[in-house]
Amino acid sequence: MIEFELADRVSRVTFNRPEASNAFTGAMTRQLLDALRNARDAADILTIEAVGPDFTIGRDRSEPKSGTLYDTFKLISDLNKAIAAFPGLTIIAARGRVFGFAVGLLMRSDLAIVSDDARFVLDEVKHGFPPTFIMEEILQHLPAKRALDLILSGREWNATEALDIGLVSRVVARDTFDGVIKNFVAELKQHNRRAVLTCKQYIRKVASMPPEARSAYAFQETMRFFTESE
Repeated sequence: MIEFELADRVSRVTFNRPEASNAFTGAMTRQLLDALRNARDAADILTIEAVGPDFTIGRDRSEPKSGTLYDTFKLISDLNKAIAAFPGLTIIAARGRVFGFAVGLLMRSDLAIVSDDARFVLDEVKHGFPPTFIMEEILQHLPAKRALDLILSGREWNATEALDIGLVSRVVARDTFDGVIKNFVAELKQHNRRAVLTCKQYIRKVASMPPEARSAYAFQETMRFFTESE
């Protein structure tokens, strides 16, 4: 249900359960975590894509309960940490429905490119529980009032709004989507590897700094980059 390919330091993870709109089972969560761990030291670029019209409608709510609550939530927590800690560049490529659990994947990725027919929902409250793993991350992207509206209303929003609020990097026409992703990855591979990875590390670090500290840090890291390149 989760396909994993690795070649030339590019890893491609694909959700392949289109008959169920790629609804995520516990087994798929474990497979995705294993894929991230396998790619960690072997890939500089990791894409997460899906077969079929939808990226994923989130967790499979029809899956029979198994294991303890601790085991279930520990697995999700470990997956979230693995995405956030991945040293290379993570790119979500999503079409169609991007619901619940999928929004968390999108927020933790470095880049998210979606089709113009992408639709987003956080429906956990409607199902009777708070989306704590989403809320752990969402304030890194949205003001609290905007975030709480999406969480409590459970309303659907489209790709234009997702781009407007900064949840996605780019919106692409569906009929050109696959080609855009392929070409973008090929372009990234042509760039200096250290420059690409430094951009990821730098932008995450500097975002947490007070503005007055950023100039000194930029100078320090520029010197480090060119010194270590020699």
